[in-house]
Amino acid sequence: MNGSKIHLQNLKQIFLEAVKAVRPSNLLSVKNNFNFQPTQIGEHLCIKVDGKLWNIENKRCHVVGFGKAVLGMAVHLEKTLCQHLVSGILSIPKGAREQCQSQADMQLSSDTVFRVYEGAEHNQPDETALQAALEIKHLATSLGQDDILRWFSFIANASSTCGFKGENVILELSNRGASIQELNSVRTALSDIKGGRLLLAASRAHAVISLIISDIVGDPIELIASGPTCSKTVAKHPTHKEILKRYSLWNSLRKDLRKMLTETPVFISQEIKNNHVYIIGDNRVATGAAKLQAIIFNYTPCVISTTVQGNLDTVVEQYCDILKGLYQLNANIITQAEFKKKFPYDEEHFRKLLITLKVSGTRGKPLLLIAGGEPTVKVKGSGLGGRNQELSLRLSKIFFEDPQLRNVFFLSAGTDGIDGPTDAAGAVGCHHVIQDFLDQNNNDLEKLQTYLEENDSYNFYKNLNNREYQIITGHTGTNVMDLHFLLLSDIENNLHTCLVVHIIS
Repeated sequence: MNGSKIHLQNLKQIFLEAVKAVRPSNLLSVKNNFNFQPTQIGEHLCIKVDGKLWNIENKRCHVVGFGKAVLGMAVHLEKTLCQHLVSGILSIPKGAREQCQSQADMQLSSDTVFRVYEGAEHNQPDETALQAALEIKHLATSLGQDDILRWFSFIANASSTCGFKGENVILELSNRGASIQELNSVRTALSDIKGGRLLLAASRAHAVISLIISDIVGDPIELIASGPTCSKTVAKHPTHKEILKRYSLWNSLRKDLRKMLTETPVFISQEIKNNHVYIIGDNRVATGAAKLQAIIFNYTPCVISTTVQGNLDTVVEQYCDILKGLYQLNANIITQAEFKKKFPYDEEHFRKLLITLKVSGTRGKPLLLIAGGEPTVKVKGSGLGGRNQELSLRLSKIFFEDPQLRNVFFLSAGTDGIDGPTDAAGAVGCHHVIQDFLDQNNNDLEKLQTYLEENDSYNFYKNLNNREYQIITGHTGTNVMDLHFLLLSDIENNLHTCLVVHIIS
């Protein structure tokens, strides 16, 4: 196997290990201070949540969840809580159970107490998701102090599976390049359970415990899945009207939706004392796992950011600036101060990168840069794709055309296993991708440009080398945004540099 194939395989394996680290069964583990197996401690029967003991003696637990990660979480709780779990409702993406048939930790028991709704195909809300949301709210309102101790709410990219009105508005916002923060902010006004309204419905329960897997840069609780159990009033975020005007959508809305978006408060204002929120997984967990796997592959890892975001045009430009800057720095063409001007992230991460570069040069090992975030893409064409595959294809073209970047390898994939409305998680990028394309079926650069202009990256990769460069995982049962890996394999003076950049979903 040649060196290029090995590099690409290594990048794929790093991605898989990073995803594995943020699967529910690993996040909700004893090593992470979670133990839902009831244990007799003195006179009390307790479980452990984030290191804190909770007494569930003579109490009944109800579990609700919405999003891509909740199925695995529900399976874990079903096995550990046993008879203490009396009911549950899950709203998951359509096809999620079928995709996870081969995964033992994603299979509910045959006599499960869970009612499972599969809807929101391709991350777009539908009637099934709406029905699930209504039933979740009904359950919440039925809870009382006498018989409820715990209500676990698993929120992981759950904005579509929560169900709401006005789904076409969200689809159009997404196509015009709105960020996940902006999408979820608008969603709060179009749902009966977002913006803290789910928490308000369960205000009579003994306790509401939310276990959250974050898929948004910075882990803002009020925006993750549009904050169904958040009572925080958020003034710093743009209003729904401001966001829709920014993308030229406000004037075209139906009058009833405009009224709803204008009159609905962003979040409930009262504090609910029985509320307990825990972020159990985010991109920092995944990037940490990527570092460990990089060491196994004899790379020298470094985290350069956990907040990568912006339009793909900007991200492509930033990555190319970093790559060229590293080549120039290694060749003593520019100084560290000049390289810093090309580095788009904060001072602390730049300092760590310089230290890592020195270590990498001393040891003669490839350098692995790790980052996390979630970019956006403006859809202009009628093709099929997602931001990860499009990013890989754009960079592949640049690597092919720029001799200095000819030996750079790249991977971009979503940790949820889904890139746009496709069955791919993402793709890899390198000059070999373009060369292989040109070597078959009389293809040329003009046809390549058509794929890019039509946002048809999925079909580009699907039709190339039996999908060799496409990443197919199926639903992973988790989501902490996207991962990107950049590998520089030919820096002068034998300083091989491997960059890994984790972006968010």
